[in-house]
Amino acid sequence: MKKIFHLAIIVSIGLFLNSCYYDSIYEPIDTGNGEDPIEVSYQNDIIPLWVQCVGCHNGNEPPNLEDDVSYDALLNGFVVPGDAESSILYQSLLGTNGVSLMPPGVPWPDSKINLVRDWINQGALNN
Repeated sequence: MKKIFHLAIIVSIGLFLNSCYYDSIYEPIDTGNGEDPIEVSYQNDIIPLWVQCVGCHNGNEPPNLEDDVSYDALLNGFVVPGDAESSILYQSLLGTNGVSLMPPGVPWPDSKINLVRDWINQGALNN
């Protein structure tokens, strides 16, 4: 019984430590002249978001979000460039339209979801 308790404590600590991540605040930047927000970069803004996702989405569970293949994997049915509302990726971050919430059980903050939405709506460029 003591071993089970110790194992449960170790697993709990491991889960707690792995659940911590740095969350930056993103809000679309209004240029003040009626133009679109500043362009979102896939390489600089979106790829860093996948750090917590590649534990599951590493080729075993689609889409593969490893750095070198994530863009092609997303454009293969998960993202509709220019239309976030129709994109499975965006729907999964919200848990809408019958698409399972990702990450499971713990929704991302609006700042991250808005960043992905803006990237998709800006054409989902590989920039």
